Amino acid sequence: MTEPHLVDGAGASDGGSAGDGAAPAAEPRGWTLPPAVRVSDLGPLADPVSEHNGQAIAVRPLTNHPGWLAKLYRPDQHPEDAHRLDLLISAPDTLPEADRAALYAGTCWPAARIHEPGSPAVGCVIPMAPEQYRSELRRGQFSDRRFVEIDWLAKSDESIRGVGLPPPGFAGRLAACRRLTELAAILERLGLVYSDWSFSNAFWSPGQRSVYLIDVDGCQPKKMPDLHQPNWADPLTPPGTDADEYTDRYRLGLLVAKCMTGHRDAGAFHTVAASRWQNQPAVCEVLLDMLLATDRERRPSAAQLNQALNGGPYLRAVPRPTRTALPPLPVRPPVRQSPTEAPEPARKPEPAPPEAPGPGLQAGWILVLVLAVILLFVIAANH
Repeated sequence: MTEPHLVDGAGASDGGSAGDGAAPAAEPRGWTLPPAVRVSDLGPLADPVSEHNGQAIAVRPLTNHPGWLAKLYRPDQHPEDAHRLDLLISAPDTLPEADRAALYAGTCWPAARIHEPGSPAVGCVIPMAPEQYRSELRRGQFSDRRFVEIDWLAKSDESIRGVGLPPPGFAGRLAACRRLTELAAILERLGLVYSDWSFSNAFWSPGQRSVYLIDVDGCQPKKMPDLHQPNWADPLTPPGTDADEYTDRYRLGLLVAKCMTGHRDAGAFHTVAASRWQNQPAVCEVLLDMLLATDRERRPSAAQLNQALNGGPYLRAVPRPTRTALPPLPVRPPVRQSPTEAPEPARKPEPAPPEAPGPGLQAGWILVLVLAVILLFVIAANH
């Protein structure tokens, strides 16, 4: 079957209200709206839930439509953004039903482009992440209900338990990574580059063992400016060049490796290399090729990683990709004594016992005494 890709369609218009004749498509997420709307069509906007984050100046809930948000862009957006948004909004219609349902359930996929006269891309309408992705996080004596970022999966089960979340264990980590790679494979089949795979762009539901991808309205066909994230740089994508599907594969592999192992540094690479996860024998090989292949075009696809995570084989072309060496492990600081342990009291040095005079010294004193006695006899004889 031919894989779906975004195709060029009719150009985006500069304006037109919600009633300009655009036929609204059925919206399985609960609200049917035209693909292009004005801010006034949306009703009142509530106070921002986020401001000055990435390309958005504000993300504001729609008062009359609970569960929906207006993501408003900075005024310096590229003129082609309107057309790109229109392609994204229509993209799910090109997918099989199962993929379309997964995309809507697991991402804040844009539902409409917001425009104003002279500004074809003011923003977009997106769904809010479901409530299942919020949890109470305990911090000492305080707790805060918030969206749980996938960042937490890159920590140990003990750390996760320490903030009041149920530890995922291997099964929970595996389930979340399966969902993550399923979404990545759908984006890849659409020919879209996401570039922003990192801890801050996906939410995790410990109870549902699922993930929710955000900021997907920034996806672009085939390539896009590389979004730099500290510790997520692709070693084979030179600085200043565009990100593409191979950049996405590296960053996706890095995210999955960290979430599967609970390690945030080079320890994730080493743990993957040493692991033979039960019922997923191909996962380690797929991840190592995604992360260490010397030819970026030999990196396995998101679909191959998803297949391996679901217990499937790794159908790899021959010869096998050559790999770079594992990165060095970070130097661990010396173990510090626990403050609850009393330090061992310092002992006073015991005085050393007096040394007995050596045999040479004793003989010298005897000779002196003998000479003194002889001298006394000589003096007495002369008197």
